[in-house]
Order: sequence, then structure tokens, then C-alpha cells
Amino acid sequence: MTAKVLIIDDHQILRTGLTMILETADDLEAIGSAVDGEEGLAKILELKPDVVVLDIRMPKMNGIELLQELQKRQISVPVVVLTTFDDQEPIQEVMKLGAKGFLLKDADRDTILNTIRGALKGQVFLEPQIAAKAFAPSSPSNFDLTDREEEILTKVAQGYRNKEIADDLHLSERTIKSHLTDVYNKLGVFTRAEAVAFALQNNLIEL
Repeated sequence: MTAKVLIIDDHQILRTGLTMILETADDLEAIGSAVDGEEGLAKILELKPDVVVLDIRMPKMNGIELLQELQKRQISVPVVVLTTFDDQEPIQEVMKLGAKGFLLKDADRDTILNTIRGALKGQVFLEPQIAAKAFAPSSPSNFDLTDREEEILTKVAQGYRNKEIADDLHLSERTIKSHLTDVYNKLGVFTRAEAVAFALQNNLIEL
């Protein structure tokens, strides 16, 4: 079965290029395009695509605003964000809003197609350059962990669950979750795995 792809980007060359790339795939089909978020929302409601390829920076309604609108309307459609905008804040924002894929606009054909296919399966993919920027701390002070946070994150890295950590430290599970939320905010990550990987990479904890 061919998956329907809607392209939302304000650059005609990019829309045309993506359409041509999709034409080379037997399992994907470009069913339409839009030049901004407002038109994109109307096309999503009209065409009911299986996946959306979305630019962040657009006139009228940008990509973040469109994702917010989809969330508000409880419209669940996989979204792949295509961008040259390398600032970490919008990347983190679209991640929080549930985007399933993240691509630089100069990504090659195979990367584009595989990311779209992954999004259709519920998989999340970030190109390495985007991941490095998205999780880069804005300043060293932002990820200074307290001794307790280091202790909890180390136990997470060792495979302990929240309840086991709480029992071991004589704390409530709610307290453990609160500490982990603070850790995520400091490191600019969203999951336990990302927090552990970031902390080990930056020598914030030791195993």
C-alpha cells in the first residue's frame, strides 16, 4: 500500500525536489504541497495524508505553530521536520510536540526516504548534526547536576527502575521523578536513555 505524503514548505525548489524523490519510491506518494502552515493545515484536513514533511520557518503559520494546532485539534499524523535552521530551541520544541523525524534540507535521497518510512512506523530519527545541536548545552552552568541528581542518574544508567532507586535512597517515587525531570531540563533531553547517554558522553557520571 502506498503511503500518502504531504509536503509543507515555502520554497518551490524544495517542494519540487522532494516530490521528485518521492516519485522514485514505490511505497510513497506525494499527494500535494502547501507553502505555509495555514495552507498546510487545510490540506491536512482535506487530503488526510499518512505523513507530513514540514518546514519550521514559514510565513503566516510556521512549523511549530502548525504542530501546536494539530496537537490542539488532536490530529495524529506523523510529521518529519525538514530544516536548515540549526538553533537548538526550535528543534527541541518540535520534539516536544511529537515530530517523528528531523532532516537537514541537504539530506540525501535515501536518508529522506528512510526517515519518512520510519516516521510511518512510529520511529524517531534525528540526523547526527541535528542531534548534536539539539542536545548541546547552552552553557556549562546549565547542566551542573547536584550530588543527588548524579546519584539518581548513575542508578538509572545501571538499569535501576524508579521504585528501586526510591527504595534504595529511602525516598518516594514522586521525588525520584521530580529529580529526573530536573535532570532532563538541565541536560536538554527528554528520555532516560538520552539523559544517560549525554551524561556519560560529558563525563557527568561514572559507572
